[in-house]
Amino acid sequence: MDKYVGSALASGGGSPTFLKTSSSRSGITDIATNAIEKAVITLAQTLNVNNWVDEPLEYGSAKVVGHRGVLYDEPENSVEGFLASARIGCDAVELDVFLLKCNTLIVFHGDGSDQSPGWLDDYCNVHGNILDYTFEEVQNLKLNPNCLQFAAPGEKIVASYIPTLEEVLLSLQDKKMAIKIELKGPDTAVPTLEMVERLDMVDRVHFSSFNHDNIKTIRDLHPERNDNGAHVYKTGALFSEPPINFIDIARSVDASEVHLKYDTCSKERVEEIHAAGMGSMAWFRGPKGMHEDTTEKYFDVGNEDESMYQTVLQSGVQALCVNKPEVLLKLLGRNQGNNEGICV
Repeated sequence: MDKYVGSALASGGGSPTFLKTSSSRSGITDIATNAIEKAVITLAQTLNVNNWVDEPLEYGSAKVVGHRGVLYDEPENSVEGFLASARIGCDAVELDVFLLKCNTLIVFHGDGSDQSPGWLDDYCNVHGNILDYTFEEVQNLKLNPNCLQFAAPGEKIVASYIPTLEEVLLSLQDKKMAIKIELKGPDTAVPTLEMVERLDMVDRVHFSSFNHDNIKTIRDLHPERNDNGAHVYKTGALFSEPPINFIDIARSVDASEVHLKYDTCSKERVEEIHAAGMGSMAWFRGPKGMHEDTTEKYFDVGNEDESMYQTVLQSGVQALCVNKPEVLLKLLGRNQGNNEGICV
């Protein structure tokens, strides 16, 4: 069992920082030593929340969102991964959508930044971008089992394929989970909306994007609200590094929710989001990025272990989009596999 020991890392006489150690060893571990040597700011300090506490706190109402499915067990953005999310009891899944040059919507992430996504170099061992392909050509692409973004077993990666959005939505029609569609590529808003409406899944789907013009398009087409004031068509404004005026930006496109990167999801920002009448979600980076963060940046928590999730939950955020949903479900005391999702 892990335990936590105090260390006077906090500057200015602040609260002690608690660094993870193993009960099988005495003294401070190498991880803690590295933290002291680098004088890091811990995740708890970054989010302005308490350090790890002995007794688990009550966060049972928090929503569990499978980031691209259950990507440590099944290939990311795969039908198998989304169905696995339903089986273990996730409230929702998150997936990424591109529109190919043949006008087919596919579910894929790829390399690159949020401003220039969809590159194939590491994902498929070929040079180019998914946007340069037709669906017929995409069907011939093979995922690279050595890509550091992939965490599922190699044999499953080799056997996987890139599905269409329609295939994914049809596979989830009889599940209760919400489906958070990130409009990843250009020109995805309207065709994705039309497909969701055609399949009569508006009440299940949330539309999100780093390109806030995409969710403005959704809202301009559908401003209607339910009797309780909630949007009928739900949207999420994604931010990687939120600017000071991020609330004003989200309001300007009438977003239903604000989605912040986990280590920018401070208690103060979450309170601002809720005070503005919007919902909140913390999203976690892919496996490669999370490994970097927990080996080079934050030493008070493990790589998406219970300590990391509990630290983020202390911000008051309403949902976590995570790579290890089974760990979060356990922390929340949820019986995995009993509910096949709760639509949110």
